[in-house]
Amino acid sequence: MRALIASFAIIAAASTLATAADPLSTLNGSEWGFPDAGNAHIQFREKDVAGFSGCNRFFGSYSFVTGELTFGPLVSTRMACAPDKMETERKIRQLLEAVKSASATHTVLTLKDGTGAVLATLNRRDFD
Repeated sequence: MRALIASFAIIAAASTLATAADPLSTLNGSEWGFPDAGNAHIQFREKDVAGFSGCNRFFGSYSFVTGELTFGPLVSTRMACAPDKMETERKIRQLLEAVKSASATHTVLTLKDGTGAVLATLNRRDFD
């Protein structure tokens, strides 16, 4: 009986650890790609964010606390590109402005608006 109880305790503990380890509590040091947007990506650093939105690079601040994700003003380079790349860039910048929350596992970052609707699902680029 003790062995059975010990087995259940070990299984419960392992399950709790797996659940706790799955969601990310910080985005610091992670890099995420926008599916179907070529090399477009966003990289979260300790106090700021940088990325590539299809034509230009962008930089700015962000805050990620208990699932709430907001971006400060984002600045970017101002190169001109082909119309399709400029449209991709416009959509990514518009999307980032609308983000109010996010959830993340080690391989997927889900960006949401203020109502909780999913805006985009990004894939981790730096995860082995």
